[in-house]
Amino acid sequence: MAFTAQRFAGKLRNLRESFGNSLTEVASATGIGTQALQALESGTATPTGDEVLILADYFKREFPWLIDDDAVDPDENMTLLLRSEGGRLAAADRHAIAEFLHLCKSQALLEELLEIRPAVAEFKFLVKGGYFKGQGIDCAQAFRKWHQLPVNGIVPDIFDWLRGAGLRVFRRPLPNSPISGLFVRHPEVGKCILINASEDLYRQRFSAAHEAGHALLDADKEFNVSSQADDGSIDRTEIRANSFASAFLMPPEILKMLGTQDQWLRPEKIVDAADRLSVTIPALLSALVRDKIIDEAARFNLRNMRLRLPEKREPELDGLTGRQLDRKKALLATGLHSKYVQQAFEAHRQGLISSAKLAEMLLVDPSEVVELASLFGTSLHHG
Repeated sequence: MAFTAQRFAGKLRNLRESFGNSLTEVASATGIGTQALQALESGTATPTGDEVLILADYFKREFPWLIDDDAVDPDENMTLLLRSEGGRLAAADRHAIAEFLHLCKSQALLEELLEIRPAVAEFKFLVKGGYFKGQGIDCAQAFRKWHQLPVNGIVPDIFDWLRGAGLRVFRRPLPNSPISGLFVRHPEVGKCILINASEDLYRQRFSAAHEAGHALLDADKEFNVSSQADDGSIDRTEIRANSFASAFLMPPEILKMLGTQDQWLRPEKIVDAADRLSVTIPALLSALVRDKIIDEAARFNLRNMRLRLPEKREPELDGLTGRQLDRKKALLATGLHSKYVQQAFEAHRQGLISSAKLAEMLLVDPSEVVELASLFGTSLHHG
């Protein structure tokens, strides 16, 4: 393994710039002085072992890559994403994205340690023809069939369903950027999807399906970033992903099951159906127009009524109240979800990871691990 201070300096400088941080911000967060960082970035100083570990943790990178001149960067696609989206991503949200990819890599490691194998063969879809909307619809129909969903079956928890298809799906607030979701293809851990948990819960469901469309139909792309402004995009891959999401969550069979053409003109029917399907009212109205159940004039009238849905249900928070509810909300905001947390604790119980590694994987201080176990319905040790 070759190491030179100059190569390390270039990697460190590129990381800091990709994350949108100043030297002062990195110094404040890491405890490494500004002058020391300047020397490391100029290649006039050699990092200590502790400095390498601290910086690797701050930028959520594997430390061997930082110190090996010839190592290939497995996270290059994320770096490309951060640089290409520099104008839309605040520095805090860039770090949130880095932690999301850290969770994806940690889950891949947990699955390897626990010898978790896919229950079914990977879903694959062969794109045919040049009609992008049709490709999205066809893929959604095939994906529902692969999931063994009835043609009129409602998807209860899309996040969990997509995870069952081998996609790595995490939700994390990105409050400072207009990002709805993103997809990153990682060469070591596969297809990774991040959903902006700052947005409306039902919009998050559509965003998850939208990014899944990119993961399944645009797997040759290094990454994709979607924002609220993308709804009117003329980009055909965005149109296809929207078409996939709509057809996966709201296929024609479900809409026909839920009401007649006359009933769909009633505001109360729109509210009830959107709530049952856990979708936003604009998304439902678009699906009704898609299937020619209502026309554009009816959509315009119904949308202008500013209909409101009842309180939306977060499946991860059922049954919690008071402090437990607040604490688990805070933990979910870091991107954790029950399946991932349970895998981490199981690996610890089997002696496959240390307590320190467990805390690192869960993005918490070691002192918080016991409380976290209780909140997610698991424990540190076998009873």
